[in-house]
This record gives sequence, structure tokens and C-alpha cells, in this order.
Amino acid sequence: MELAEPARRQLLLDERILADGSVSRTRASLSGDGHKVHIEDDDGTAGVLSVPALDRVMTRYGRALDESVERSLAGDALDLPGGYRLRRLRYHAIVDAEGRDYLVWERPGAEPLAAIATMVTAALRYLVLRLSGDPPQESESDGT
Repeated sequence: MELAEPARRQLLLDERILADGSVSRTRASLSGDGHKVHIEDDDGTAGVLSVPALDRVMTRYGRALDESVERSLAGDALDLPGGYRLRRLRYHAIVDAEGRDYLVWERPGAEPLAAIATMVTAALRYLVLRLSGDPPQESESDGT
């Protein structure tokens, strides 16, 4: 009897509605070797990025997480090598009509950074496409 391979822990990064009305989700997980981050989208985009590459994106787009934002240890998070953690946070600021999804980057010895999930996910998808040699799509539209 063969043992099933354990399910890979995934973190939902973003959801978006495509031109045809369908929903496409982007997820992150540890790669098979446990040293890189596997990015996979429902549209078939998939690839791996190093933790330093993810750190670079989050450092570029992220801002210090406001101390008033409750950061519970419960919730969706992906623990990465080197003591890093990527967390998804739904936050409803007073100035927003509805809540937004943020990605929170927790780094050893540094303050957590937060960035709007849609923006970071777009950057990560772009990197995955560039590294795979596929040209990035100019838009999600059907071309009409």
C-alpha cells in the first residue's frame, strides 16, 4: 500500500475576476525542496521564487504595519525558511467603504511590512512569468 504524499500547505494571495466573469486565485506554498516559494495561479501560471526574491518584492511595496492593527497568530500564514512568514490579512480601515486584503511580511529582527495583496500578487506573477520565459499578458481582457 502506497502512502499518499502530504498535501502542500497553501496560502491564498489574491482573487480576481477575469473578463469572462470567472474567478482566478493565486496561491503560494513551499516548493518541494522546502527552500523556495511556489506561486501558482488558476490560469496556469506557476513557478518558484526564492525567499530573497519575495523579500525584495515585499520590501519594495510594503509599509510598516500600523501598531493598531491586530496581528493575531491565528489565521492564514505560510512559514518560510530563515524565520520569514507571509500572512494574509483582511483589514477594514475607517476610510475604506469595505475591507481590503493585505499581505503581511514578517521578517526576523525587523518590523512587519504590509502591502495590498493585489499589487504584490501582480508583481509576483510577473516575476514568475519572466523567469519562465513566458511573456507577461498585457491585460486580462478578451481583446475586444
